[in-house]
This record gives sequence, C-alpha cells and structure tokens, in this order.
Amino acid sequence: MLFLNCLACLAATVMGAVLPPPWADPSQNPCAAEPSGGWQLLFWPEDKKCYRIFQRGYPCPETMELVPRPDRKGSAECACPPGSVRSPRDSRCHQLFRLGDPCDDGQYFAPGPEREDRERWGTCEDPSPCAEKNELFWPKDKRCYRKYTKGPCTEGHLLVSSAYNDLIGDCKCENVPELSTYYWASTGTCHEHYTMGPCQERGGIFLPGGQCGCDPSLPHFHNGTGKCYQLGGIGPCSPGHQFLVPPAGSKAECMCKEGYIKWFGDGACYRPYTRGPCAAGNMYSVNTTATGMAVGCVDVPCTAGKLYFPGGKGCHRVGTQGPCPAGQIVMFQDTVKTSIEGVSYLGMCGCANADAAQQTSAARSFYASSPYVAVDPALTCKPPPPQTAAARKLGGSVAAGKHADVMPPQDPCSHRRGTIAWNDLSCKQLYMQGPCDPGEWVVPDRGKGTRRGRGWKMGKCECRPGFTAVLVPGDANNATVCQPPTVTLAKFLNMSDEFNRNTTKTTAVIITADDNNDDNGNNNGVRTR
Repeated sequence: MLFLNCLACLAATVMGAVLPPPWADPSQNPCAAEPSGGWQLLFWPEDKKCYRIFQRGYPCPETMELVPRPDRKGSAECACPPGSVRSPRDSRCHQLFRLGDPCDDGQYFAPGPEREDRERWGTCEDPSPCAEKNELFWPKDKRCYRKYTKGPCTEGHLLVSSAYNDLIGDCKCENVPELSTYYWASTGTCHEHYTMGPCQERGGIFLPGGQCGCDPSLPHFHNGTGKCYQLGGIGPCSPGHQFLVPPAGSKAECMCKEGYIKWFGDGACYRPYTRGPCAAGNMYSVNTTATGMAVGCVDVPCTAGKLYFPGGKGCHRVGTQGPCPAGQIVMFQDTVKTSIEGVSYLGMCGCANADAAQQTSAARSFYASSPYVAVDPALTCKPPPPQTAAARKLGGSVAAGKHADVMPPQDPCSHRRGTIAWNDLSCKQLYMQGPCDPGEWVVPDRGKGTRRGRGWKMGKCECRPGFTAVLVPGDANNATVCQPPTVTLAKFLNMSDEFNRNTTKTTAVIITADDNNDDNGNNNGVRTR
C-alpha cells in the first residue's frame, strides 16, 4: 500500500509540474482551438493554415522542422532539428560534428558564430593534431583524449579512431579484436582497464582480460583496507581527496584534490574561497605567511554582485574590468561545481566577447594573484565585434578606461524576448538546452550575488524538472549528470522489489523458527519480545 501511495505521489508531482506552453492559448495561436490538435498545431501566417508542431518538410524546407517562435507566441518558424545547423554550401540542415558531407573528406561540420537573427550556420573545419601520439581529437569540445579511454563517451563506450579520419575519435563498443580486452560480455559494454568499470563490489577494479579483481602489486592497492581503487577517484579517502600515486611513490595514497587545502578540523579538503567547513556568511580562507600557511574561516568580504581578488586587489563587480588586464573582465569561476563545492567568492579574468561554447581554460584566465588558481599569461582577447543598432540603443558594451567599473545601464538581453544574459554577457534562450549538458536547461540564477545593477539576472544551467543531479561514479572531478525521471523511477522500483523480497525471506525464517518451538509452548508460533 505504501508503495502504491508513493507511485501516486510521484505521478501527482509530475502531473502538477506540467504547464501549458504559450502557444496553447487560442488568443495567441488560433490553431489551439482546433479540436483535432490543440496546442500540437501551429499557425503559419503565409497561408493562414495550421500545421503540426515539429513537422518536417512543407511548409518548411525539406530538412527543417516547424517550431514556435519565441518572440511571437502564436506563429511558427522553420528551424533545423536539435543538433543540426544549416550549411552555406547547400542551405540544408546537417548534423553537427559529423565527418564528410557537406564537408570535404577528413573535415567535420562545426557550428559557426551566433548571429543576431538567432540562426546559426555551420562551417567545415579540419581536426587539430593532438600533442600525444595515442590521443584523438574530439570535435565537440576541440580537446584531445587518450585512445581506449572513456573520454567524452557515454558510460560503456570507449574512444577509438574514426573510420573516416584516424585523427578524430569515435565512441564505440563492439566485441571485435580491437576492443576484446575491454569488453564485458554480460552487459555488452566496454570499460577502461584499472577503473571500477562493470565491477560491482567495492575494492575491485577491471583488469586486462575482462575480469574484476585486485592484486597487492598494483599501485591501486591500498594497504589500510587491503583493496584496490581507481586512481584519480575518491577511493577510501575523505571528501575533497583523490586517490593518487605521489611523484616519488609507487603506491597510491589519499591526497587533496588540485586547488584544495586540508581542514584539520574534520580531515577533509576544501576549495579556498568557498564556504567549505565554515558557517553561513563565512568563507574558507587560505593565506601564505612568512611562518607558513594560515587557514581558517573569515567573513565573506564582498557584497552581492562582486567577487574577491586576493593580494589586496579587493572586490569587483562581475562584468567590469576591475583588476584584470586590458580587454578582460571579471567573471565567475567556471571550474567550480556549485552543487558540490558551493559558491566561489573568488573572481577570475576572461574575454568578454569569447564564444560561450569555447569558454575553456584556453579562452579564459584567472588573475595571477593566488597560488590556488591557474594562470594563462598568453591569453589574448579578440577585439569586440561592431555594435549592433540594438546594442547602441542600450548604451553600448562595458566601457573601458575610467568608466570600466560602470555596468551596462540595462539588461543586455532586454531587446531579445525570452533570453537571459550568460556569464560572457551573450544572450541565451531561456528554458532551452543551449550551452548546457543533456538533461539541463538555461534558467535565471536567483542565487545570492547574481542580481545586477538594475535587477536583471544572469542565466545558469540547471536540471530540467523531473531530472535529478547525481555524481558520475568514479569521476575524478566529481562531475554530475542530470538523471532522467525514468532512471530514478526504475531505481525506486528495484529498491522496492528488493525490499519486498528481503521482507518475505525474513518473515519466512521467523515463522519457521517459531514453528520448531511450537511443541514447547512458544505462543503458537508467534515470537514475542
């Protein structure tokens, strides 16, 4: 009965969270009143007829689909399906990051710069050669990953050379000679050696030859527990640690993660300038002094909307030049996972006009005043693009020189309905995936310190309704993914089923034991306590 009630509550929650889309209003979309389709129909102004939403082809071009316009609720527009953009070579939609057509042999189709009309076109690019011989190029993030590792692949797949270009990676798992030692037959998945892989029992790792086990001769062996753990993960360590082999050692041990400092109060490691082990309103402070390292909790030094720069540089508002080099602005740290580590009060410098899809360590720099953050001294920012008429009407971009600490007078995305400012001051469509990971969408960041000069907010990535943020097992950086509700429900059903089986077994054991004592007058088979 309890199980059924839980399912009913879950269903009610899901049903209660569903809201009709804007185009379901007949006053905005005449087709919403049609008995045959309702909100699944969209109004096409050119012929004043109704067409099914996401319909591919007529009235759109062959490779495009019909979608609602975000700025005009009742009408529709033609757009490429998710994951594809148009090519200037044939004006057709093509899947992004694919090799070959519409590009030349060996090239891949990449997204071009975002345009003012919100439509993106693709470009053909050559893969960048990787520095290491056993690495492969991954077009989606333009990074290199080691061959036969999980890399950017989904769980159960490994990175191998593409059949079209041996410099580019492709995610696969097949029981073929190339992957035979990585293949786990019972699940049909592939896993890296010396990781947890498919091994269910804690303390065992996936060994060459396709078996789970542990050997004391391995560097993965932990003497204290007598078990093996994946290198780079948390292993048997306290929070904030990684299980790693020290530079001069041969066996892995617990070490603070890079950029973390140990707090001896609880033995865990925390990132400086976050709340860490401190009380609300305080941050974890680390300062190097003449006599050593001073670690402790101090009051958060900055007011809302400003970030801290150590070394006497003070607090500076996000989006201004602050203490940054010419052409760079103050930004939030993009390496901090706020859902795990908490909000970071430490600022960083980066390029204001860099494409949000490429805002990585190659496109940003931290201010060189803290030993706990990386610095890219070679960082150069591209000159800002010419201002559009809308931008000039808003008062222009962030000023330089003596006006560098003045925020834009208005929300830079106010002229684009349904969008919100991103951390690089570009505009992103609300409640769409945009720059976020699968299962996430862009939402307003209503957290402390995110409100801007005139009340407007920045955007952030958040799990969609019904999705749950979970840690990726064995990930060295404590990465999270948004788990769909079907997975969560499946886990709940499995737990309930296992609980019911265990309860049945326990009941059977108790009754059997009591039945054996019936002849001795033990309450007719009912055990009392």
